[in-house]
Amino acid sequence: MTDLLEVSHQYDREAGRAVSMRKADRLRRMRDSLRYMVGNRDGADPMTLRLHLGLRLDVTTQWCRRHGYHASIGANGLTFQRDGEPPQVASLGDILRWDGRRIVVGRGA
Repeated sequence: MTDLLEVSHQYDREAGRAVSMRKADRLRRMRDSLRYMVGNRDGADPMTLRLHLGLRLDVTTQWCRRHGYHASIGANGLTFQRDGEPPQVASLGDILRWDGRRIVVGRGA
């Protein structure tokens, strides 16, 4: 079991079974820490970013900002725009790709 996300799920299950509130809080903090690491790993690739439910919101906005875009999250998904360009919207499952000049949205399945 080497995947950090799976380990975080295991901590979550253990926290649900913990008798002591202190132990449950400690397990949930560890779970949150692991999920934070997973989010950082998702945003580490400067060329692609896949949007999924486990992705932290700040990772998406930072990734877009890295390429000169302003981004916000709303009911319609991730909206991002660069000066002088029309806004683009990406949804869960989509893949954002940096082609060297701009961000291109690859539609997910």
